[in-house]
Amino acid sequence: MVQYPRRKEKSQQIRERLVTTAATMFSRKGYQHTTLNEIAAEADVHVQTLYRHFKSKDELAVAAATVGLNDCRAHFEEAPKGQSTFQIWRAWIRRTVTYLSSLGFTERKKEQLRAPSSLMNDKYLVIIYSGYEDLLTEYLARDFQLDPKHSRIPRLAACMLWSGNEAAVKRCAGLDSGVDTLADGDSLLDESLAVVDDVEKLFESYLVS
Repeated sequence: MVQYPRRKEKSQQIRERLVTTAATMFSRKGYQHTTLNEIAAEADVHVQTLYRHFKSKDELAVAAATVGLNDCRAHFEEAPKGQSTFQIWRAWIRRTVTYLSSLGFTERKKEQLRAPSSLMNDKYLVIIYSGYEDLLTEYLARDFQLDPKHSRIPRLAACMLWSGNEAAVKRCAGLDSGVDTLADGDSLLDESLAVVDDVEKLFESYLVS
């Protein structure tokens, strides 16, 4: 274990607090509507202290997303042997949707969905989803016993799984169904898990026992 001098250890703690705070605020308010001043205030540090750790909002978003993606990879690596990627992803979706619902992100998300592109202005989510795609491709390739260098199938299934997050939110916001249930955490969770079920059915023939 690396032993930091006291000052360096304190600096590391501040950096970690800023990253955690940024991840929470980006998830709740969206990247575009979260300012560095707000993140610094929420983390209880001066904004100049934030700038000593991160030169820009983009840099902070990358750091925050990386922590989230590392958490997701750990979730996959710690899953019981024999579970399929679909099973592991269901558990991850259950965990993350429950967490996001607790943050009260729905009003911000509705505004984002009315924009020309729901992800265009959310760099944090773009980084997260890109990381999800790569991780899911890796694990689905194992499940399907297909090499992504030669087969499109693992990445195609991965794309459908991560984009299913947005599809579930759009349905619950009434974009497809005409009924707005986005504020109901249980409805959002049920819809999110149903998307995973649908994708699994489309690709179940590729699963190798």
